Amino acid sequence: MINSSIKAIAGLVLLTAVVSSCAGSNTQESVPVAVNTVEAKPTQEILPTESKEPVRLEGNGEVPFYARFGENETFSDGEWTVIIFYRPPECIPADFNLNQFFHFPNEGNPGAFACSPPTTTSIEYWTNGPDTDPAPLSAEMTGRGTVPVWFVAEADMVQAMEDGVVTIQELTAVPSRLVGEAETYTELLHPSQTNVQALIQFKAEGTLEDGRSFTVDVSYGAPDVNNHTTIEIQ
Repeated sequence: MINSSIKAIAGLVLLTAVVSSCAGSNTQESVPVAVNTVEAKPTQEILPTESKEPVRLEGNGEVPFYARFGENETFSDGEWTVIIFYRPPECIPADFNLNQFFHFPNEGNPGAFACSPPTTTSIEYWTNGPDTDPAPLSAEMTGRGTVPVWFVAEADMVQAMEDGVVTIQELTAVPSRLVGEAETYTELLHPSQTNVQALIQFKAEGTLEDGRSFTVDVSYGAPDVNNHTTIEIQ
């Protein structure tokens, strides 16, 4: 189960680079192509094959990370940094550095898979499938129920990240932290391994512990997308 989940999420490695890639152009170095100078003999005409329908897979939220947070995975509107949790915050290991984003399993340690149940599920579209493709063409994530959402003042977040280590205990102790739950959550990902232009978009609507409502609208990536992080707390 863990192995198949890792394969299915392999394409999400791009998430640590989506934001930084939006800041600059996405260029590729030209690679010389060898030219065959031998004259080819006439062959039978090859007809183009029909395009293949993507393979649709339903995920169960078993992803090897805890939150939409990491060294290159913070989203802020200049006042607040928003953190979406894909797993319950209370079962995140106290000493795990969230800046690393991924917590893959190893011998004797299931990593993020030990923190259950997941808060989201997903539908993924693959060219062939996780056994052969480096990443899905796209993934659409939704909340299973309420999804934990935290807000931390940007100034406090900058300070917390200065030493390169941010733990769940450290975030819990931040004075400006606001805790809420999203009644609705949606996320769309286009991994860079299978798309010319990576894309990440997510929206959350819910209520804070103090009774105020919040909305989050984030979008970064494709040329026709207006890159933005919009956070409203009322």
